[in-house]
Amino acid sequence: MEKLIRRTSAAFAIVVLSLAATAAAYACNGGHGDQKGKEQHGRKSENVSFHKEGFRFTTALTTPDSGTCGNNWANDTLKRTYAVKQNSDGSFSLIALDRGTFSTVAGQSPGACGTNDPHHGATVTAGIVGRMGGFVAEKITGGTFNPNATCATVCDRNAFVAAFFGSSAHQTVDKFLYVYGAHDPALIKQAWVNAGNATTSHNHGDIATA
Repeated sequence: MEKLIRRTSAAFAIVVLSLAATAAAYACNGGHGDQKGKEQHGRKSENVSFHKEGFRFTTALTTPDSGTCGNNWANDTLKRTYAVKQNSDGSFSLIALDRGTFSTVAGQSPGACGTNDPHHGATVTAGIVGRMGGFVAEKITGGTFNPNATCATVCDRNAFVAAFFGSSAHQTVDKFLYVYGAHDPALIKQAWVNAGNATTSHNHGDIATA
């Protein structure tokens, strides 16, 4: 079990570093992305700043997290940084970079209905805590970017776009990558990767107790 935990930790760390680098590349080079979960609770921005490569806005959210079966398998508590960069065609690239923790909800595990990886579990018990990280990238067209705007207290992606680009802005999702890991001894599967684009999703592993 200790060897398995060490392997899972190493794999988790490598993937988190990889997704952070990928998100940074998108932020700098104007890539776009996809969506994750239903964001429900949060608070106002902690930080608004300008960087050489674009605009940054940081907030905190708590959000239920859905899995491959469609059920909410966990609640996430995360810090989110929005990165905005204008593209040469006048559109904008928006990256939502998340990092934080999750706590499981009893029911079907996140990978239980996955078809990409047959080596998944079926269920997860409540209250298992782990770490998560990932990003969603998308392209914004229409509207007018206002870097001095104020986001709603619950600043999810739709609220951010409405506040900073206006109601006429259009969001086009493209890519997403999220990684989850936990070391609870009750788990038979300790890491889940959820990635894809606007039309396809690729899921590997699971967070499962059975």
